[in-house]
Amino acid sequence: MGKSESKEGPSDLPDVRSGSEVEFQSDDVVRQFVEHWGMMARSWGINATMGELFALLYITGTDWTADGLRERLQVSRGNVSMNLRELMAWGVVHKVHRQGQRREFYRAETDVWTLFRRILSERKRRELDPTLVVLERSVETIRLDPELRELEGRIASLRQFFGLINGLASRLLTLESDDLEELRHLIEFSNGDVPPG
Repeated sequence: MGKSESKEGPSDLPDVRSGSEVEFQSDDVVRQFVEHWGMMARSWGINATMGELFALLYITGTDWTADGLRERLQVSRGNVSMNLRELMAWGVVHKVHRQGQRREFYRAETDVWTLFRRILSERKRRELDPTLVVLERSVETIRLDPELRELEGRIASLRQFFGLINGLASRLLTLESDDLEELRHLIEFSNGDVPPG
């Protein structure tokens, strides 16, 4: 990664740290952020490199080449290529073409609500939807076999719960950024906070 640009603070509060101190602290934040996303990806059952690639692109807010990402994360070219394709399929990383440049650059989606919706949509498709199909089939099988009736209550309860989660996910996916303020007020109210105004 290239050198971090230090940002000037307010004129009445000058940053007295040296450029190398600012860069070191910035680099440390980036490293911790990237490592955390790698661990989080593993807990989700996602390739750790995929999490680290997205995190590096997101936290730095700059365009990267595949070679730059490979060198920074110390992973193979094939690993970077495969995971970039997957991130683009999720819609959270975009390929960027620069005029006069033959190399391809990559950039993370930075709108948090867009990110949330795309990740939620993908996880719903991969995990929630197949679970609902299995539960629905199980309920139908149990109804046709009297010997399995004792299982019906447990399966039906699960199906109802996952159905509620599915309904909530589907509703969230229809919300636009403008609806977030209303959602925030609803959550604050449910937590006992009184929304302003």
